[in-house]
Amino acid sequence: MAALTPDLLPRRFQQLRLLAHTRRLVFVVMPLGALIGLLVTAALAGLGRLEPLIAGWGSRTHLVIVLPAIGLFLTTAWLSISGIGEVSLVRDLDVAHGAPHAAFPFRKSMGKVLACVLTIGFGGSAGVEGPGKWLGAALGLQYHRVSRWLSRRVSPFRRLHAHPLVMVEAGAAAALSAVFRAPLSGALMAAEHHGQITPGALIPCVVASATGYVIFSSLMGTLPLFPQARLYRLHPPDLAWAFLLGIAVGIGANAYFRVRRLFQALLARIPLLWRGLVGGVGLTLLLLPARCFWGGLPVTEGGGLELVRHLLAGEALPFQAGLFLALKLVATALTFAAGGVGGQWLPSFAMGAAIGAAFDALLGVGQPGYLTLVGAAAFAGATHESLLVPVVFLAETTAQAALVVPALVGSTVAYLLVREGQA
Repeated sequence: MAALTPDLLPRRFQQLRLLAHTRRLVFVVMPLGALIGLLVTAALAGLGRLEPLIAGWGSRTHLVIVLPAIGLFLTTAWLSISGIGEVSLVRDLDVAHGAPHAAFPFRKSMGKVLACVLTIGFGGSAGVEGPGKWLGAALGLQYHRVSRWLSRRVSPFRRLHAHPLVMVEAGAAAALSAVFRAPLSGALMAAEHHGQITPGALIPCVVASATGYVIFSSLMGTLPLFPQARLYRLHPPDLAWAFLLGIAVGIGANAYFRVRRLFQALLARIPLLWRGLVGGVGLTLLLLPARCFWGGLPVTEGGGLELVRHLLAGEALPFQAGLFLALKLVATALTFAAGGVGGQWLPSFAMGAAIGAAFDALLGVGQPGYLTLVGAAAFAGATHESLLVPVVFLAETTAQAALVVPALVGSTVAYLLVREGQA
């Protein structure tokens, strides 16, 4: 009996600790995921209604061509007048890992949400996933503040009190799962920090992401972000094409970083209040080709979901895909250099899709959209310094397992080229 005692004590302690973790997951993280899933679903629905209203107003007033310029100027004017200043959602999320409460003060957080709405709603080249992740993290911290207040006043809540960083990461995961309709991708994106994922961060992210997705899918359905009618098949030559595509994507991603740094250096001399106006004029000029030649296809506007779907149809010629890439690359770099606020994952996905579409058109592999999607994932991974997340994202958002292996090859090659190019 005495020999069993040392084994029983730690086992009992582990059981109690597991019970405490389970209580937090069930009674804290899951309700947080459900709440944020509901709020983000409502926000996406609201933004989906806002954009047509703004476009309709622009058409009635003959200002449709300058809507991105108006939105970018309103964004920088608001950031200047409110005292918020320049915004970097990536920097905020990075600060949150060391000082969550300093990263998300309530009033400034709501001000940054408005800046996101102005940038994206008026057609700046930015995606909703960036503000979605950031908003989920900010709401997670507000949720933590409420739970901390309750834990100090109601004794049963003391056992449910969780670290604020857990709430930040879980909130971000729930939001991303709703934005992308991809629970595993949302969990991985939220848990990953500087290329590393720890079990302590991943577990609450997975639980919150799954809960948020259940709420989203119950309201909006389970259709993936990029549904494909055809079933892709993997062939040995595809790996060689993916390798070459990865090289092209790596070159394109390095070009994007250089163009963005160039615009940042040029526009940094202009006060923030007027920086958006200057950048907005540039967006208006970039918008003209789409309005004149492609029937109003939103090439430079928004995250690029419509552009990706257009490219997946396989109707773009190689030179058209090259023009789409150039326009989207310059528009995205200009949007962020001029003070716009939003996400870069979806614009990067669209840029990669343009490179992949050119390969699809040139090679004629017999599977339209196949290399388009591989290029999209590789570009997103290269610009975000991630290898596995873009592959998981691609598998979830297309429901196509045959894309996984070529996407791994293309993403790895592009990632290495960008890492060496940024060294």
